[in-house]
Amino acid sequence: MFHPLLTIVGHCCQFDIPYFMEQADNQTNFISGLDSTEALDIVVNGQSSNGHSVLYVYDYKEKVTLVDSFFSLTPQSFFDVNIYVWAIDSSSYVKALPLSARKCILDTDQGTFAGFHQGCMTRLIVRKVVNRCRCLPFDYTSKELDVEDFSICSWEHYICIYQTIEMIEVDIKDIISDSECYQRCDYVEYDSEVEFVKHQRHLTALNGTYSRVLVHFSQNTCMKYRREVLYTWDQMLANLGGIFGLCLGGSVISVIELIWFLLEVIYAVLCSFFKNRIAPKEKEKEKEKVFVITHKEMLSKKSSGKKFGKYKFMN
Repeated sequence: MFHPLLTIVGHCCQFDIPYFMEQADNQTNFISGLDSTEALDIVVNGQSSNGHSVLYVYDYKEKVTLVDSFFSLTPQSFFDVNIYVWAIDSSSYVKALPLSARKCILDTDQGTFAGFHQGCMTRLIVRKVVNRCRCLPFDYTSKELDVEDFSICSWEHYICIYQTIEMIEVDIKDIISDSECYQRCDYVEYDSEVEFVKHQRHLTALNGTYSRVLVHFSQNTCMKYRREVLYTWDQMLANLGGIFGLCLGGSVISVIELIWFLLEVIYAVLCSFFKNRIAPKEKEKEKEKVFVITHKEMLSKKSSGKKFGKYKFMN
């Protein structure tokens, strides 16, 4: 169930849940672990060089990082640790966006900052440690940290390493603001809440250097969040069509009718323009016509009239 593990924060004793479930026989019944009576009940020796031990709660797929929060376990104390779970799920539209737009990391992303937020921040801290202590700590490689190729840190370097880490953690906000570390697009987050109980109620029979810890889930459900693209091109088109229809009573047919009306107006304007250019020339020709009437034509017109004689019935 428990095995030693070397982490970036030192030597730890890890409770390996997947290994425990694989090694358990078929008759083992697994319960949800919601109540304190169903919790993982462990006794920890809280006596160390610092006078206390630390407890990390994290996903078994991940590793302990320098920015993970921990709980201090003091001797002769009882701690009830409640685990709250919430998940983040990203849609395919989000994953199709570039990194600068989606603000989260995919498994296909490459580079120094690929990975989850805590791991990225840890690499930034370790990079500053390498530049100051001039060695590579915690099994990191120069390619992974994108630094100069130094030798692996020896025992005499660890004083410089942890002093530098403590100094950097004081100004961790500057690193966060200057970095581009993002969380994974799909991940599960575990939030912990610790309740302290006085040792006189539960630890009367235990040794004075030990403390008791219960770890269990707070509820059998979790909150799942969906990361979506708020405004896509089809949504923009639908919204513009809705606004147009709401304000003007328009629709797709109305748009077609409007285009047809504009084409008719343009055609009428062009026809009127060309007609006005031709009409003045015809008027000018009419003005240029001159009628000349001679005296001879006047006499012929007078002579063409009917003549009446003296008598009434004579032609």
